[in-house]
Amino acid sequence: MKRALLAWYDRAKRDMPWRRDVSPYRTWISEIMLQQTTVATVTPYFGRFLARFPDVKALADAPEEDVLKAWAGLGYYSRARNLRRAAQKIVAEHGGRFPDGFDAVLDLPGIGRYTAGAILSIAFGKPYPVLDGNVARVFSRLFAIEEDVKAAATVKALWARAEELLDRERPGDWNQALMELGATVCLPESPRCGDCPVARWCEAKKRGRQDELPVTPARREPVDLSWTCLWIERAGRVLLWKRGEDERFLRGHWSLPEARHLDSAPGPRLKTVRHTITHHRITVDVRRAEPPAVLPASAAWVERAALRERLVSSLWLKALA
Repeated sequence: MKRALLAWYDRAKRDMPWRRDVSPYRTWISEIMLQQTTVATVTPYFGRFLARFPDVKALADAPEEDVLKAWAGLGYYSRARNLRRAAQKIVAEHGGRFPDGFDAVLDLPGIGRYTAGAILSIAFGKPYPVLDGNVARVFSRLFAIEEDVKAAATVKALWARAEELLDRERPGDWNQALMELGATVCLPESPRCGDCPVARWCEAKKRGRQDELPVTPARREPVDLSWTCLWIERAGRVLLWKRGEDERFLRGHWSLPEARHLDSAPGPRLKTVRHTITHHRITVDVRRAEPPAVLPASAAWVERAALRERLVSSLWLKALA
């Protein structure tokens, strides 16, 4: 099975920028970007991000707002903050060189067991397994696993499978082959079994159950939220709000102030914006308002021409459109 899968990967793997000129830094950036984000979305961001922050030191030295701006549109902004924090830790504790020990990599902000294994196997050729959604789906069908793939006991068993099957001569290629198989052939719906290089070993296919596996928990019901945000303008400048670290969403971002932030009554509605963050559907009413009598420390006047430099989240860019 290993030989068949690796031969298929050598022949069929997609051309991706992070698979060219492989390095720990490039692999790390790509793995973080690809978390909960598609390859098609990540590809143009990867090139721009590497042009702006070509190495660990450039990323560590950059202001947070510059990193968030380069990340704008990818969402899950804690990933960008953790990248910068991890880069600073690498500079401070590892002399600017990405560490090659599992515990040291796992100790970096924003890196868990999967990401550590991916970086070490792909960029360093070290024998560490990976388990992401694609690999879990492949294993659930290969071995006809009937249990919920998100359950703790099942996850533990899947990690054990990943460790057992790991090709120790080509760990990076093996891990990427599994992920590639899940992303392009062993699809969540209507898997392409006729194109699968390991179909003859697949227990789910033998039993005609490939469309029934993996077993997954029920999807979370979406949560509807309503915000009222204020457009306060004076002499060509707009009042923005720096969201605190205690905010539920978009912590540390510049935003339009919400009505709850200011002692300023909402006036006529200018527009309604709809946006989704994870499983939350947010409806934002943007209303005109007058400046508050006292300006809080978290508020700042920003020239109209500079708004897009501050409002990097796609939610606020929709409000500006």
